Amino acid sequence: MSAHPAHPAHTAEPVTSLTVPFSGLRAGTAPMSWGQRAIWKSIAWLKEEAHYFNTPRVVRIPDGTTTDRAVAAIAGVLTRHEALRTTFADGPDGGTQTVHGEGEVTVEVHATAAPLPEEEAAAFARRLAATAFRHADEFGMRYALLTYGGRPVWLVLVVSHQVSDFWGVRVLERDLDVLLRGGDLEEDAAWQPLDQARHQQEGVGARRGREALAHWERTLTSVPASLFDAAPPEDGVADDDPERFVRLRLASPAGAVAAERLADRCRVSTGTVLLTAAAAVLAAYTGHEQAVLLLIAGNRNEPRLKGMVGAQTENALFVMEPGDGTFEDAVRGGFLTAMTAYRHGEYDPVAMDEVHARVRRARGTDLDLSAFFNDVRMRDRWEALPDVAPDDAAALEELRARSEISTTGTWPRQDAKYFVHTEYAPDRLHLYLMADTHHIPRATMPTLLRAMETLLVASAHGETKARPTLP
Repeated sequence: MSAHPAHPAHTAEPVTSLTVPFSGLRAGTAPMSWGQRAIWKSIAWLKEEAHYFNTPRVVRIPDGTTTDRAVAAIAGVLTRHEALRTTFADGPDGGTQTVHGEGEVTVEVHATAAPLPEEEAAAFARRLAATAFRHADEFGMRYALLTYGGRPVWLVLVVSHQVSDFWGVRVLERDLDVLLRGGDLEEDAAWQPLDQARHQQEGVGARRGREALAHWERTLTSVPASLFDAAPPEDGVADDDPERFVRLRLASPAGAVAAERLADRCRVSTGTVLLTAAAAVLAAYTGHEQAVLLLIAGNRNEPRLKGMVGAQTENALFVMEPGDGTFEDAVRGGFLTAMTAYRHGEYDPVAMDEVHARVRRARGTDLDLSAFFNDVRMRDRWEALPDVAPDDAAALEELRARSEISTTGTWPRQDAKYFVHTEYAPDRLHLYLMADTHHIPRATMPTLLRAMETLLVASAHGETKARPTLP
């Protein structure tokens, strides 16, 4: 390990850099796995804006940890997880991943004038994540240490989505926490993206992919070609408007309380409840009998995949008809529909393009699959919800008064018209809606979020139609 001066990239504080070498590890080149191919397409489409797919993280370093131990922890995960030392490129036969058995990574060390609180460390991480990776020339990871008084305080990570999905990032954070505390990881990460790619080329893996493709082809023959045929582009919204795509967040303690009650009553996850609300509101807004959403499938059902850092997620096809029954009825039906969707969420994206082409030719029209749902909470229940008696409907309604909607981002380009996702907060539901304002006016977006909340809260204490009436 060597140190040399570096120019400060994101702070005026003194900066050095440490070089962490590695050698003698497994190397090899293979086709990208299906999950890697899926995110590769999106990254290529966004080009320089692909930093949207960078995941910034900060890990608090335990008191008394030396810089040497912090760097050793980085070396430990670098050795353990091949995705952290992989480059990606297009080839004549498709995308390839190359695992490097020797090389080095650089860790920026930023000395600060005072210990940074977590929100400032997180802001530093976001700045570090604001540039897209050059995946053919660099590993899809950035590392930095924020130090005070010569001691490391924060380990900052930026993980490209090409390197890992959110599940894998959590695995990486868990491993780093163990190593930073001086512990040993219990077992080797035996299954790596190289192994997964080879598994998908033959046998059980390949068969599962073929079954998924057949399911999609059957389903796509009958779904609406577009949910947004009744919502043409708005006049006066320019294609290059830097705020064409807007994301709002609903923060709702009442929504979380209601979602848990409905989940208990229907014996499903709160994720299923939220998915059903997003689908029901989408169908009502677009005027279609069916809601068609792409779910972000983690594809981590097999034990060997639980500890793999890698891109494993793909889209699953969810089609729901809210019908004339209650929202509870829709939730119960939504559970089975979601399970079917996730079961068919692992496939070769190149072969899926051929499926879409066949369906397009057969139907004589393009398919517009631009509505999405993603639950990234990594846990199903909230830890610190307000105490509201189960039979106190008035108190739950009063709790709704604490709900807030705020804007969390705008972009000139995204590949979605309606994207609902939820992130974890201990004491409230955080439900996000990102929309293409060409088709869903910005002024309408709060109405859609409130409609989802209304379905939850109203259904918690009485029967509510699954198909809401929107103002």
